[in-house]
Amino acid sequence: MDRLRLIQILHSIIVADALASPLDTLSAEHIRNVFGTIHDYTDPTPALKNKLHLWKKPALYTALSQYCIVLAAINAQQNTYVHQHISNFISSLGDSSHVFRHPQGLLQHLQSSYDAPTAELLMLIPALFFLHKQNPNSIIQFILSHNKNAATCAASLFVYIILEKIIMRQLSALDSTLLNQTAQDTFQFVQLHSVHFFNNGGNPQNIIEATKDLHAMMLNLPLESDETHYTGYCIPFASRWSKNEYTRLTVNHPFTLLPLALYCLHTGKKESLLYSSIHEGGKISLLTPLVAILATAMYGYQVIPQNLVDNIVNKKRISQFLESLQNNSLSMSYLSEFFHNEEKLTQKESEEHESKLKHIKSKHTGKNKDKDKYTSTTKHVVESWTKLDKAKWKKERRRKK
Repeated sequence: MDRLRLIQILHSIIVADALASPLDTLSAEHIRNVFGTIHDYTDPTPALKNKLHLWKKPALYTALSQYCIVLAAINAQQNTYVHQHISNFISSLGDSSHVFRHPQGLLQHLQSSYDAPTAELLMLIPALFFLHKQNPNSIIQFILSHNKNAATCAASLFVYIILEKIIMRQLSALDSTLLNQTAQDTFQFVQLHSVHFFNNGGNPQNIIEATKDLHAMMLNLPLESDETHYTGYCIPFASRWSKNEYTRLTVNHPFTLLPLALYCLHTGKKESLLYSSIHEGGKISLLTPLVAILATAMYGYQVIPQNLVDNIVNKKRISQFLESLQNNSLSMSYLSEFFHNEEKLTQKESEEHESKLKHIKSKHTGKNKDKDKYTSTTKHVVESWTKLDKAKWKKERRRKK
């Protein structure tokens, strides 16, 4: 496996995460109305209004990238995947909430395998390639140690197999033949290794059914159509594997974000793929890194805008880490030191967030004081008139008597 390309993919995940996460869940219309065209790291404050509790520091990557860094570093020293090694390292960091920024989904359930149709796992798949041996049991252990959901397992295997095809064959484009063959290979992989899925706590029959549906979706994926028709085609496949009825592809589901990422790759220009995926809105904290993974596998560093590489928070340490990983000289002591610095970055972001919230609170408090003063004056006036009216009423009553 091309180790340099794997380093580039990991770097692209970190950059895409830092770019997209601060704007996560904002609608496409809201992003366009507030920011116009995104072409750099963007502070989300103007778009959040009274939801500043959702604020994230622009250009600072989150737990998604941090966990990918842990996986890549530890897997690079192993022959097979052992989830306990990951858990042990994270435990050695102490309180992980002081280190990992904005964990979501399976990252909050590392001690027990997650079981929901979420797309976070798709972003972790490249770290699996850093293992010295990627045998079927390692792949299955890796996936089921994080998520046992059938749709998530099927989509994760698809991402693994298509990445392998792209990198090994040095492909520079996605077409219907490749997608169909990858989906077919995914289905055959699950059938062939159903015992491994069972032994690792998965439900082989459900996963087979999910890969069958994934294959059916990829078989006639209308990449040449407009996005409205494309969405209408994909949505029923996702809805079958969720309790929710979806109307758009920008939600956190592996059968929505995976086809949307493929559509972005097919229709976008490679030098602006990260930016164009941002403008889709919705769950862009997962969509943009997924686009970055597939695009970087095909084109390398060309898809990562240089201004994003230059302006990311912690640029120097990230570069040092990637270089050590590339040279296969990464030690556990260095990894611990790296995450000791991550704790400082997390604390700094938290303090900046608190400062913003206090500023908003103080402004609201000032407004409330004015409101209280007005209410107090009004109440006094009302009470005064009430007493006067009562006095007049008593005077009139005495006069009539």
